[in-house]
Amino acid sequence: MTRQKMKVEVFVPLGSCICNFAPLMEKIGQATSMYKDLIEIKIISVKSSEAFEHGIQDICVMVNGKIKLPQDFDEKELEDIILKYV
Repeated sequence: MTRQKMKVEVFVPLGSCICNFAPLMEKIGQATSMYKDLIEIKIISVKSSEAFEHGIQDICVMVNGKIKLPQDFDEKELEDIILKYV
């Protein structure tokens, strides 16, 4: 039986300059690099229907559709969440 991958959804303003969320993506990459085979990362617009459904209006990270992390989260915080699920 194969294990389902953990979903990390990154909500960003896709119409704006990448410089607005590049540091966030780097932080996510560093926090998830050891678990890349167990995680599926998806980038979603903050103006999408998914963002609307979750009440998201600004840059943030959502883990498994439940845990929201603000843009300024700590890498260790994301790693700790990943370790709980993997």
